[in-house]
Amino acid sequence: MEDYTKNKLFREYLKALFNQAGIRAFFAIAVLIALGLTEGIGLLMLIPFLQLIGIGESTPTGIVATIGQVWAYTGLPLNLPAVLAVYAAIVSLYALIQRWSTILNSKLSHAFTRKLRDDLFRAMARVQWLRFIQIRGSDINHVMTSNLNTVDNGTYGLFALISSVFIVLVHIGIAMMLSFPLTCVAMVSSGILLLVLRPLNRRSYSLGEEWRQTMGALFGVLMEHLAGMKVAKSFGAEDRHIQSFCSLNGKLEQQANRFAGILSSTSMYYEIGGVVVLSVFFLVGVEVLQIAAATLLIMVFLFARLVPQFSWMQRTWQGILNMLPAYKAVLEMADKFHMAEEQPASGQVEPIDLRTGIEFRDVSFRYDKEDPNFILNNINLTLHALQTTVILGPSGGGKSTFADLLIGLLTPDLGQVLIDGEALEGNVLHSWRKSVGYVPQESLLFHETLQDNMRWASPDSSEEDIWEALRLAAAEDFVRALPEGLNTILGDRGVRLSGGQRQRIALARALLRNPTLLLLDEATSNLDSENEQRIFQALQQLRGTMTVVFISHRPSAVQCADQVVVIEGGRVSPRTTRTTYAQ
Repeated sequence: MEDYTKNKLFREYLKALFNQAGIRAFFAIAVLIALGLTEGIGLLMLIPFLQLIGIGESTPTGIVATIGQVWAYTGLPLNLPAVLAVYAAIVSLYALIQRWSTILNSKLSHAFTRKLRDDLFRAMARVQWLRFIQIRGSDINHVMTSNLNTVDNGTYGLFALISSVFIVLVHIGIAMMLSFPLTCVAMVSSGILLLVLRPLNRRSYSLGEEWRQTMGALFGVLMEHLAGMKVAKSFGAEDRHIQSFCSLNGKLEQQANRFAGILSSTSMYYEIGGVVVLSVFFLVGVEVLQIAAATLLIMVFLFARLVPQFSWMQRTWQGILNMLPAYKAVLEMADKFHMAEEQPASGQVEPIDLRTGIEFRDVSFRYDKEDPNFILNNINLTLHALQTTVILGPSGGGKSTFADLLIGLLTPDLGQVLIDGEALEGNVLHSWRKSVGYVPQESLLFHETLQDNMRWASPDSSEEDIWEALRLAAAEDFVRALPEGLNTILGDRGVRLSGGQRQRIALARALLRNPTLLLLDEATSNLDSENEQRIFQALQQLRGTMTVVFISHRPSAVQCADQVVVIEGGRVSPRTTRTTYAQ
């Protein structure tokens, strides 16, 4: 993983932003330049206005004379209504360009954040399963939501900062045309103030890093409590979760207050420094340079506007520095995903029509590659096509790991898994995954209609296909009895259905794919005997029509088996049989 320093991180951020924005970024900058020039022209309009009210020079010189020549060239009369009309038109144009610039900047920042989020999700979806389960889900959630929202706000702030830079440059340019020496005095004074405030910038970045880490820990506590709330309540352990959450939330409050202190300190120093700079500016202009009254008034007006603009720019820059650790977290998570990315399929991928069977040949596997002990050790086994194989064994014996190897989520450390004699890798792996119907112990149901839940596995299936799959899974009768049938909203994780009904819907959804292999991994472990028998009856109807692997720790599962395999201690037990059970 790459080590990102602050300066390198900012360069990476700018490069990614402008690469993504493309020509639109330069167009946005052109709009910002137009914005600054328009405001500058509006400020120059103060000179003829001051002349009209009797404050101008009797004999115009320099820029004042130039403005007079431009005005005369337009043919407009030099009177108050004409000057006010032109000024109003320029201000209106400025407001129009500003609105356009704001919308464009918003679109660019949102587009950049969207691309980051899309790319991150795309990379996450392609991560190897073993590497994926080693990353905390709360860390992914934190990066995909909170960190990317922070990046979005920081990016918008960056474009606003660029806008302010152009406006400030125009102000300074006008000031130099009016009085170069006086402008230099003001700029040197402002530069000293910027140097004084540099430590606050460093604190902004480090505080952003602290905020990222604390927010990540907070997400971790939240996600863990949501996942284990039932257990926490049953143990009466709510107070421990509350204490952890509130402690981290208190740290976030402190960090937010510290950052607010940095921003308020910046404003305070600029207020005090601004008064000092303006006083020096006025004193030098009157006593030393003896600048004319009209010019001095415009110069004072310019720098009175520049001081708060400098203050806002400084605070915005601190916000961008505070954002960089969040962007760093996005890059680090993307690095993790890309380093663990699966090899994509080459060419078109079609499901496999299993002809002979699946062979585990000398297969060994371990999750921790530094551990000398294997979870599964030297597995030699053949699962014959169009037969039902029941995998039995105690909890912790390696059955679920066997299932993950069977469907290609895990890759053996030693040996091979063969599909009709071909190694389960490359395009064969991608084709095999299109051929599998998987029913896990905990059914995955969404807060959608029953019909939408079914079509999640097979989007192109017709309503007739859905009813046929429900019939095969012994779920047709209770679905027809639901108030809205297929259009019934199942609720979060299928809460409106019983456990047995959820599992039968999960089985029906797997069957809707018309799979080559139907894999049930402890799919009846949470069911009572009545609902378990319904699943068994459904499997009896499927015997001989597809290859079925039923993983269970219940001996009752053998009633639907053509072959029984016992896995104990990571090995195939000698008790394994190949008997076709009589019904």
